[in-house]
Amino acid sequence: MMVDPYWYPALNVAAHFNADFAEIPAPKKAKEMMAVAIAMAGMQAMHSHPYWIQGVSDTEGSPDVRTMCNEKRDDGQSPWGLQQDVEVVTYTQHSATQTLAEFVAGTKLAVESPYDALTTILVDVQAATKLPLPDEWAAVLAATGRKNPVLVLGKIHPTQPIYRLAVVHPVVEGAIDYNPFDLLRGQGYTKVLKIKRGLKVEEIYDPNEKHCPFEKFGVRCKLLSFS
Repeated sequence: MMVDPYWYPALNVAAHFNADFAEIPAPKKAKEMMAVAIAMAGMQAMHSHPYWIQGVSDTEGSPDVRTMCNEKRDDGQSPWGLQQDVEVVTYTQHSATQTLAEFVAGTKLAVESPYDALTTILVDVQAATKLPLPDEWAAVLAATGRKNPVLVLGKIHPTQPIYRLAVVHPVVEGAIDYNPFDLLRGQGYTKVLKIKRGLKVEEIYDPNEKHCPFEKFGVRCKLLSFS
């Protein structure tokens, strides 16, 4: 069920995050959206198609963030909108008593974890650690019996915005190193998407769209140009 019809490209989320929180602290939900935007820059490079993002208000509960990508159809109808629930979990210095694989297995993929198999887990790495080898990811996460997609994101340069994104479950797909801001500018996905439901799903791109990614969290967004 689609609650919010507005979806934002990763570039829009990243630009608003840097502008809207230049002088005020960013709320947790906005930080989670920013982590997803950085990850989606890498996913767009790996899969060669755009993703859109929307935050989820606390009144809805889970998930933290939603993403969507479109899959073209052969019958001439509007594309399928494939929606993904994303839970963001932060790996901090306090988590470092476990490897990344052990941490994921013991938290978001634990037996008592409430997430269904379609929920994507994004691990936002905020502590110095090594990325486990594919064999370790496969062995540790397979033992949980869970099939949730797991992505791992971490900054790998001390001063430059260089990140590594790894897709590690249910299949280890490998990793990509990148500057998300360079990637996003080059990818050029800038249009806010509005989904209108009728006899068929209609996608609307309004060049004068004034909605912005953090408004549902009470943030007064700044007016930005993406021309």
